[in-house]
Amino acid sequence: MKLKKIIKKNKKYLLACSFGPDSMALASFLLKEDIYFEIAFVNYHLRKESNYEEKELTKFAKENKIKLYKKEVFYKKEDKNVEGWARNIRYSFFEELYKKNKYEAVLIAHNLDDLIETFLLQKERNSYVSFYGLKTLSYQKDMCLIRPLLSYRKKDLEIYCLKNNIPFNIDKSNFDNSYKRNKLRNEIISKLDNQQIKEILDEIKALNKKKRLDKEKYKRMIKNNKISIEKAKKFDIDDFTNLFYFYLSTFPFLKPFSKEKINDIYLKLYLDKNIKEKIINTDYYIFIEYGYLKIDKIYTNNYYFELSKRGNKFFRFLVDIKYNEIFSKYDSIIIHPVSRNDFYLYKGKKKRVSKIFIDMKLPSSYRNIWPGVYLKTGELIYIPRYMDKVRYTKKSFLVFDIEDLIKI
Repeated sequence: MKLKKIIKKNKKYLLACSFGPDSMALASFLLKEDIYFEIAFVNYHLRKESNYEEKELTKFAKENKIKLYKKEVFYKKEDKNVEGWARNIRYSFFEELYKKNKYEAVLIAHNLDDLIETFLLQKERNSYVSFYGLKTLSYQKDMCLIRPLLSYRKKDLEIYCLKNNIPFNIDKSNFDNSYKRNKLRNEIISKLDNQQIKEILDEIKALNKKKRLDKEKYKRMIKNNKISIEKAKKFDIDDFTNLFYFYLSTFPFLKPFSKEKINDIYLKLYLDKNIKEKIINTDYYIFIEYGYLKIDKIYTNNYYFELSKRGNKFFRFLVDIKYNEIFSKYDSIIIHPVSRNDFYLYKGKKKRVSKIFIDMKLPSSYRNIWPGVYLKTGELIYIPRYMDKVRYTKKSFLVFDIEDLIKI
């Protein structure tokens, strides 16, 4: 048995180890191939064997001169989901070590049975996934994760450990078929023959190929962080759902939408109904405007300053350079969010600012903080013109980054 070439001899790795046969077989492979690694182990104290496993792993690490990092935690009933709680604990621990010790990657000992299990559960749940099965190389919480054992069956890793006197322990709770995952592993996956496994792997490969092609299509649909409604209407509900999930994946901090919610968005979009809804527990909204479906913040930051105290750099940044001469004749220029009820001469006509916003198609997310240039008397003398990146050219008024404006 050999490791994938993705693991390099001149790099430092962190091995996530549970003292099960998978992670202990991986530890043995790393030692044989002279790969430098350190071990992270979490004792959740959920089973009687936990202390024994910690003791034996400590002994193994000491004998092989491997640095071992250990963490002890205790489950509380208010945490509810045990698996979710344990996962959060260990990945936070990995992240802490990763940042501190600057590893090349975290090594995870998932095997071929785990890959198939993940895929079968994905199919059963019929929920959106960005990838079917498990990736050999992936990223999480700014960590690189490598799964080098995805081509090995679990039973083969156990046999390897037994033949080579590699210590390990099997979690007895894995044989309790009252748990859905265990039943799937013990009654279906463990009994698959080579031909059945090949057929499943071929299906995974085909689905991921289609997923890659779909992503390329969706990327073309999303311009400047928004979806063209005209193009989206040509999709059926299933394709729109996948498009929307792909769009949502560009906002990793937002919780997934339910399929029912996406169906509602699709129906409103198709019937040309307005959408402007706050996304729960965030500062983000989903809305339709100017022919696009978009997720964005509704900015509310207030600011107020004299232009002379900000310096010429900000002055040139804010307005077209030709206005430098015009404004230089005034003693004091004030910059603050423009009032929608003020009037301004726009394209030869005096208009209310709220109407100007519509004329220049200013996104609603910016309207609370769009700057106005005022005299101390309160007279509005300039509003920066809005141009999105699609229509912007060097001959246009200077386009500024709204994020930079609200940081001041």
